[in-house]
Amino acid sequence: MDLRQIKKEVEGLPDINATLKQFQNQWIKPIRKNTNQHISFVNQFNHEDKQEINNKLLELNESVSQIKNSQVIHDKLKHYARYLIELKLTTFNDNHEKSKVITNRLINDEFLNINGTIREVKSFHNHVNSLHSQYHEVNELLHKKLSLEEAVMFMELPHYRYLKTLLKLADDHKVITRNIGRHLVSLTKQTQLKKR
Repeated sequence: MDLRQIKKEVEGLPDINATLKQFQNQWIKPIRKNTNQHISFVNQFNHEDKQEINNKLLELNESVSQIKNSQVIHDKLKHYARYLIELKLTTFNDNHEKSKVITNRLINDEFLNINGTIREVKSFHNHVNSLHSQYHEVNELLHKKLSLEEAVMFMELPHYRYLKTLLKLADDHKVITRNIGRHLVSLTKQTQLKKR
């Protein structure tokens, strides 16, 4: 993936918070609320079943809040794409000082530190996978309590599409970050070789 492709990929990433909000509106909210006209069968669960489902939903809070906080990854990836293009130009123009400043920023900056971003990308991936497994646990509980018709009706809501978007986004972050790292190492080496 070249730098233009990285920039294009980063700009095309869906908004994490908007996707997560849609997922919550289509899946968590309908299960939690007691005024679900379109899936009123959820209201017919007995108290113990509702309590068990609500406890499972409470376990999601940690993953959901961590995923919400990951929107900053998009901002960082945009900065990396821009800085890498600038670094390539400075390397091409033999501007060693500017190249050194950009490289230092990408490696040592408190916000843009590439190692910190790699940790954040891994953490986002783990939280999305955790949400995915918790999603299946809650759905299994629901399927035990619902009739086949009700389960099918509930599963036809678009919530899984939003979860799949988050899963794909976690994978995209990993691929883009890996490519950014490769370009950073390559450009840094080029700059150092030209310096000699």
